Amino acid sequence: MIRVVEHHDWVIYCIIGIILSYIIIFKTLHRDVTLIEFILQPYEESNNNILSWVFTTILFSISFSVLFSQFIPIVPLFISQNLVFGDVTLNKFGFIFVSLLMFYGIKNIFVYLFYGSINQLERFGRYSFIAQKYFMVYSLVILVMSVFHYYLHIKTSNAFIYYSSIVFIAFIIKVLIYLFHPQQILPRQWYYKFLYICTLQILPILVLWKFWFL
Repeated sequence: MIRVVEHHDWVIYCIIGIILSYIIIFKTLHRDVTLIEFILQPYEESNNNILSWVFTTILFSISFSVLFSQFIPIVPLFISQNLVFGDVTLNKFGFIFVSLLMFYGIKNIFVYLFYGSINQLERFGRYSFIAQKYFMVYSLVILVMSVFHYYLHIKTSNAFIYYSSIVFIAFIIKVLIYLFHPQQILPRQWYYKFLYICTLQILPILVLWKFWFL
């Protein structure tokens, strides 16, 4: 019986790359602040907010793909059969990463349009600032989980249940932060808050989860 040894060097490369990227972001875009200082920083003192939000979204997508690509059953045929850059096709990691980038890109455009349609576009800047804080911390937590998963040999069947529960809890925390943050990043009216949570938070996540686990 031949035993195939799994190599997870690519995981370490991704983790190191993400950490180095965050260090560069703090050194350049945030003027050499620490992580704690950034989390406690008010919106009025923030720098390069939108650009930092874009980079944070990309790094979060990479970290999430590193951990959850192992649980995707298959890459859909209409994606795997379409070649990207010649002979290179998307594997499970690439499938999650690209779908996350498209997901957050489309979603954030709709969020911007949502704030504009209700004449509260001034809140969008605060929204993006709080969102990048949340996803930055979230991605670091996922990196720790990735180390445990790949190098402590956690059983995959049990791990998916644990990780899915953590994702659900993280989503609830995000909604609570958005609702009760002192900087009031969501619209003032309760019905707009309800509309935002249902149509731009819960529904997109359900669609994405269904797309991954067809």
